[in-house]
Amino acid sequence: MKSIIAKTFTKLSLLLLTVSIILISCEKDGDGSPDMSAGDMSSGTIAPNSAAGGEVITLTGTGIGQIRSIVFDKNNVPAPFTSTLNTETHLVFRVPDTAFGGPQNVIFTNSEGKTLSVPFGVIALPNITSAFPTDFEAGTVVTIKGNNLDDVTSVVLDGTTDAATIVSKTRKEMVITMPASTADRAKLKITNSSGNRVTDMEFVNVTRALTVFTDQLNNGFDSWSWGGTFTASNEDKITGAACMKAAYDPAGSWGGMQLGNGGSINITGYRYFAFWVKGADIDKNVQFWLNWGHQKVITVPANKWTYFRYELATQYAGVSTSINNVTFQIFDAGKTLLFDNIMFFK
Repeated sequence: MKSIIAKTFTKLSLLLLTVSIILISCEKDGDGSPDMSAGDMSSGTIAPNSAAGGEVITLTGTGIGQIRSIVFDKNNVPAPFTSTLNTETHLVFRVPDTAFGGPQNVIFTNSEGKTLSVPFGVIALPNITSAFPTDFEAGTVVTIKGNNLDDVTSVVLDGTTDAATIVSKTRKEMVITMPASTADRAKLKITNSSGNRVTDMEFVNVTRALTVFTDQLNNGFDSWSWGGTFTASNEDKITGAACMKAAYDPAGSWGGMQLGNGGSINITGYRYFAFWVKGADIDKNVQFWLNWGHQKVITVPANKWTYFRYELATQYAGVSTSINNVTFQIFDAGKTLLFDNIMFFK
């Protein structure tokens, strides 16, 4: 009997010891990190030695356990990391999207406050999310928004040597003035310390276009409009000095801005028809025609300029090579809309 009790007691003791070890182990490893001591942080290398924001990189060295912070020292940008990916010889982490471009040091600090500085190059190419306006002539001011714009050194029309002038720049926004150019349309090639990137959006050269209206009615077009007042106005614009103010009569309905030509213009060789419209206080539907054919209906968003562009070969396949009428008719009760750069371009 005593032997059975003794054996049972021994088994219980071993069980309690095992549970205690597990609990102690869990206490040391509460966040899932490997159980290791902080090292001397004497040396280390990062591979690859340069990368862009969001890319995975690895610190390799000795005594690099228990890292508590990672900072890219150009403007002190912290890098988030997962402690479970930290061992005494390796640490895997990502380049933060907010890191500034160029050569710099990455500073690692461990739980004892010891630091390790490792050289690294951040690739931060210019990133363009929007530009306004995308029509231009010499001197047009364009505002570009995106990221990594603070160290831009040049902006040129891609495929040319025509360089824009940089007026101002911050990391998120850059203002330029466009150059004179013989290009019909082009993307922008923007260069900073990390390299260059070509924009997705195209910029259209108004001076190379066949225009119905820019600052005034051009190329033989006059206003044959009804149901409102339709005149050039300097209250706003896309390029140049004026827009076409279409004050459709609010007391009437279905007013039309008819831009007619007693002769015609030859659009042979032109690829696109385009125009800008600035909306009223509410969204408004407008229908428009070329040569009183191929009617299209658009919704003009309130209180902002919106660009509309159509490829003639696919969206106006039945239009002849001669244009003598461009008409914009508003739906229902009138509102005031602003139009600019009604034109054909190659």
